[in-house]
Amino acid sequence: MRVPFRTVAISGGLAALVAGAVASPAVFPRAFADEPQHSLVKTAGELFPKPFDLKKLKKFDVTFDNSVSTEVTRTRIVRKIAFGQKSEVAIVTTPTGVYSSDALTSPYVRYPGIDVTPKYPSSHFAYGLSTSPRGTGTWTSFSRGSFTFYNYSFTPAKRGRG
Repeated sequence: MRVPFRTVAISGGLAALVAGAVASPAVFPRAFADEPQHSLVKTAGELFPKPFDLKKLKKFDVTFDNSVSTEVTRTRIVRKIAFGQKSEVAIVTTPTGVYSSDALTSPYVRYPGIDVTPKYPSSHFAYGLSTSPRGTGTWTSFSRGSFTFYNYSFTPAKRGRG
């Protein structure tokens, strides 16, 4: 029985492709196969930077009454997860009570004898006036902390009939 040459060549070519696909991980170096994923992992940190912690913007004035002792007898550090963010909280024990660094500046927790008020940067106020044949424009700007309030009003000029 005679086998056509074309059938033998096609079968041999397919067998070589299958054998090459099976043997290719052993033939090529590992670094060559891992390189595209490695470069993606390197750039993923640049694509998704850590979000800015807005708590860094807040400043507080903390005053202690004479009834509150500031002598620390015991300190514990606790890790917590809140709103998807990990943070560390210090729990401090003094002769007059137990205090948490997380709750100290919270508006919802008040410790007796400790007064906490937010500290704002200096306020800025600006005023401007512009006149034209069409009317008068007045603007004011007031900044407090990271917020700026802007107000503009325009008074049209009176037109004379002639």
